[in-house]
Amino acid sequence: MDEDPGGELPYGDELASFIPFPAKKRWSTGNQCIDHILNEGRFNPLLESPDLPEIRDMWRGRLRSAIQTPPDTPELSAAFHTQWHVCHHRLRELVEDDDLLLDAAWVWLPRYAGPGLDLYRGENIDRFDAGRIGSAWSDKMETARKFAIGLNAVGKGGVILQAAVPASAIIAGPSVHSLYLGESEFTIDPRRLGLVSIVARFPPSH
Repeated sequence: MDEDPGGELPYGDELASFIPFPAKKRWSTGNQCIDHILNEGRFNPLLESPDLPEIRDMWRGRLRSAIQTPPDTPELSAAFHTQWHVCHHRLRELVEDDDLLLDAAWVWLPRYAGPGLDLYRGENIDRFDAGRIGSAWSDKMETARKFAIGLNAVGKGGVILQAAVPASAIIAGPSVHSLYLGESEFTIDPRRLGLVSIVARFPPSH
């Protein structure tokens, strides 16, 4: 990995020393879609492409391949974990196969090792009614509220969900990125949930 050698920069009539920062690592796993995620690739051009059906099929195929080739280092898994929290909502929109994404998450995310937890999710009412509950949950109700009144408050609006989530349903805990944002986001497998309660409902906001 290349590094900035550091040095001095002009600042007024003086020279100001600066501390070198490592160049961002460029990942190359051999799987184009995993690399797109790891290297912060953009999703809007894919979602807006006239070739979206073909792109979606390609992504599904390469994610199935990724399930057969797990990350070979903790560093790679941690990097994927960070980017998963950044882009998984766009990834879900692109792939349109929740089961496939959850299967990939079980393989590629660092495995949670802890007790069952009471968790919350800010969900879209239409998706909830259709049984398509998302995988991003938090132990902070305020985080769930933020999404229930914001990003997910489309269509009929948003809801805050609450569940006693068993440890066997928690794929991964919060990434460093999620903790930095204060969201405390856990990735869970909704297929393994029991009773899910609606705590609050909100009208559509956009």
